[in-house]
Amino acid sequence: MGDMKRIIKITLLLTGMMIYVVAFSPGVSTGLTLDEAVALALKNNPNLQKQQLNQALSEEELSGEKAQRFGRFDVIADYGHYNNPRTLIPLTPMAILGDPEAVPTTEDFFNTGIMYEVALFTGFALQRSVEIAELEKEMAGAAFKLSQEQLIYNVKTLYINILSLKAHKKAQSEYYKALQNLYRDITLRVKVGRNARVDQLKAAADQESVRVKVRRTSGQIKIMKTTLAVLLNTETIGTLEDSHMEMRAPDETRNNKNIYALDRYRSTVLDLEKSTKLIEKSSSSYYPEVFLNGYYGLNFGPNDSSNVNDGDWENEDVWQVVVNLKWTLFDFGRRKSVKQKAAILKQQSLKEQLTVELELKRALEEAVVNIELALDDFHSAETELALTRETESIEQLRYDKGAADINDLLYAKARNQVAISRSIEARYSYQNSRFYLDYLLENGEKK
Repeated sequence: MGDMKRIIKITLLLTGMMIYVVAFSPGVSTGLTLDEAVALALKNNPNLQKQQLNQALSEEELSGEKAQRFGRFDVIADYGHYNNPRTLIPLTPMAILGDPEAVPTTEDFFNTGIMYEVALFTGFALQRSVEIAELEKEMAGAAFKLSQEQLIYNVKTLYINILSLKAHKKAQSEYYKALQNLYRDITLRVKVGRNARVDQLKAAADQESVRVKVRRTSGQIKIMKTTLAVLLNTETIGTLEDSHMEMRAPDETRNNKNIYALDRYRSTVLDLEKSTKLIEKSSSSYYPEVFLNGYYGLNFGPNDSSNVNDGDWENEDVWQVVVNLKWTLFDFGRRKSVKQKAAILKQQSLKEQLTVELELKRALEEAVVNIELALDDFHSAETELALTRETESIEQLRYDKGAADINDLLYAKARNQVAISRSIEARYSYQNSRFYLDYLLENGEKK
């Protein structure tokens, strides 16, 4: 029995050790990583799924435009009552000479059949419609790619901003604990008469200020996590894994990718091509239209009272092939107005293309400069942090020896806290600047 108990204890001990190793071993992920957050957003985000449906819509639109070139089949059926008898088919001299009294006539005329109609020539309007639909399909694909890049950028910046706030909260909490310890020390000093009551009040005021900052930072983290959960289309966001990025030199961050190859610029090129096709399509209204119409059907109905076969139902097969030509000569300026509208749209597309080109150049330059500034800020903050830490240590020693007052010590602690905040801000600001450059260069999904 004793051996059994020892075996059970050893088993429980080993199990606990295994759990500890799995939970706390380096490299074992216990939270959501940045790459996992991006993957979830790309998979679950409803707005991105909506953009994907726009691609499907453009494909269906293209299929519909192509199908128009093959014409259509229609089933036709009608009934008409006339005040005078009608023949089921047009009369010819041979039909009248053969047996005039046997020619079917009816006042109740029925017809059913099938018709095929196809455009033989529309002034190239159908061809232009297909070309426009093909361009719209490409534009939908580019829009989807840009939506992906925008979503990736939004997720990454939210993720990094949450990490930044968590780092700020950790530093603030440590500062708050340091102030609590200082307050307790001052309280003891006041009791023995080594410090004045005003020193205790100053320490309490600083302590309360930091406590509120910690609460405010916690609230901001909660709000950002909720926003990130919306982008990921999930209920809640748990723990986020820290994200480290190499602080590369500014010249290494430059990317000479041709802006004219970017989807953001290519979309304007496609829109300009579409405007050109719309002008060409509007010109097709000045050409004649030619249609082929084929019909096969059955005319039938009861013979009227004037017919020798009164009341008998008769039927006749009818078929025809017709070529129609229609050429609009004058429409009071409507065609001209449509063409002018298309020309204006083309001018707008040209202006938009130029605007996007200039904005891309400006934004890329801004992104590179922001990376350089963030890198400089980080090195500066690290230097300041080292100096303020040393200053705080010195002021603490001076205060303990009575060579400095509480103001000098609180100021040194506050300066050190500012340096810590600068260092945190610069590190994460650098990452956000890099993400922005990736977004502009449409490299977000490749990272």
